Amino acid sequence: MNQAEDVEVILGYKRRYKFHSGTLARNSTLFADMLIESNAAKLSNRARNAGIKIRWMIELTHLPCDGYPAGKLGLVELTPTGERADGGIGLIVNENGRIPQAHKAFAHYEAIFYAFYNKELTIDDTDMSTALSDCYQLIQISDYLGCTSLISKPIEVTLLKHGQDLFRAIQSAPYAWIEMAFRIRSELIFRECMIHLVGNWKLHRSMRNVATHLRQIPGLRALVEKYHRLLLSQCKALEHGIMSLYPGDMRVPADDLPIKREVYAKDILVWMALTFFRHWVGQRLIMEKGRHAPDGGYELYKQIGTAGESYMDKSVLNQFHTRFPMTKKAMNVLENHLSEIKECMKAVVEQHKILKSNCQLDVHRFPVPYLTCVEFEKGDCPWETDTEGLRVQSAKRAYKPGGNDIAKSKLDSARMTQGSSLSVEELLEVDDEFDSEGDAEEETSDARTKRARAY
Repeated sequence: MNQAEDVEVILGYKRRYKFHSGTLARNSTLFADMLIESNAAKLSNRARNAGIKIRWMIELTHLPCDGYPAGKLGLVELTPTGERADGGIGLIVNENGRIPQAHKAFAHYEAIFYAFYNKELTIDDTDMSTALSDCYQLIQISDYLGCTSLISKPIEVTLLKHGQDLFRAIQSAPYAWIEMAFRIRSELIFRECMIHLVGNWKLHRSMRNVATHLRQIPGLRALVEKYHRLLLSQCKALEHGIMSLYPGDMRVPADDLPIKREVYAKDILVWMALTFFRHWVGQRLIMEKGRHAPDGGYELYKQIGTAGESYMDKSVLNQFHTRFPMTKKAMNVLENHLSEIKECMKAVVEQHKILKSNCQLDVHRFPVPYLTCVEFEKGDCPWETDTEGLRVQSAKRAYKPGGNDIAKSKLDSARMTQGSSLSVEELLEVDDEFDSEGDAEEETSDARTKRARAY
């Protein structure tokens, strides 16, 4: 079944393609609006008998630039004989390497057109910056054409091939990458961005232009703050667990009740060690080294989760012994009890999974100074919440959507996602400037109290 190739697309003087109007219109909102009967050439009988089948001609009138990030396509009026009414020959571009961006634009348009016919989309992935640049331009063009959903998976696969290079780039600027993840509907990249945004939210919310990026996705800032509150609640539960734990049999040192004071007196050094431990942790929390710290308590939780000499080392113990003198043997016993308490507290940190990393970045090779334990739910992806809930099926025979219904649904979805644009430079660089309006100021104790009550 050979259908007529009734559309000619001209990208340059030597780059002319013939396609089927139905295929272009089914896959692109732009072509769906262009390729309507009122815009078609009214071919004469002589032209049809001569084998002329082109009824629409579409031409690239502008190369990608600041005014037209994806370039611009326009309809060319045809005469009844199938010739150009303006007598033009199309956009002439020097193809001797003097305008390399033109070659890239032609290649990207061609790749997307061929993708309409199920040809595999290929992207230059020799290095991260080249792949990102190609993906960015492809998204710009596909967004302009209204067919981003068609190329989103190939772009995602190409980016994921870079493994840790991709995840390190995301970690450096998650607020910029999350916009691309939303555009291509990549759950994995979106989740990775959310983990880094939430874990380091106290820094990112004070950085210039972050709010601009987040506004590109409706409800994104509220979603980040929701998960940040959940993270703070998890940190609070850990701090409560550490400060309320009585290791071993301290609480009930004997089976015979009531317990005599002589029995408790035997554990005086254990109680002193626990008091000293809580004194040290309490000081850190009062100094806002816990969940209210800029790092969300990462450094403190890391120390407690490591145990050993990572905190309260010999120098700190000597200060304690200076204020509370005791014999050499008593000092050794107290230090042994403190080591045991540290191991118990380490288990508490592991139990709360606060140091567990849920991101794809290898934090052992590329450590980050904040928590990455956020568990992001797939159902919270913005594109998941856009869909309507399941409806109760009626007893009557259900209507099954046909090809036209499916095509219309795809085009409507593509139209909804068109509009916003990205900057590849913003994805490759980290903006380390801070907002001058004072967003970086820490919350007051009253505000924290109200938030804690809200939990």
